[in-house]
Amino acid sequence: MKMPSIKPNVCTIDRIIRGGISLALILFGVLYWGTIGDAILQIIILTFAGLNLMSTAIGWCPVYKLANITTCKSEPV
Repeated sequence: MKMPSIKPNVCTIDRIIRGGISLALILFGVLYWGTIGDAILQIIILTFAGLNLMSTAIGWCPVYKLANITTCKSEPV
């Protein structure tokens, strides 16, 4: 049985921006861990950054898929 492939829905510029935001949030969460104060907020920030970084790495965003959005101009959804 053939596994369905995931079609990228995040373009290169979008991936660069997402990567930068993800790295900035990870650095913020790690360097200012004590300043943030609330442990739940710290976990939310790092989780969001980690998921965004994974989305950057694979070029596919599940939120874009749910909203039927693509920033890739080569293939319409």
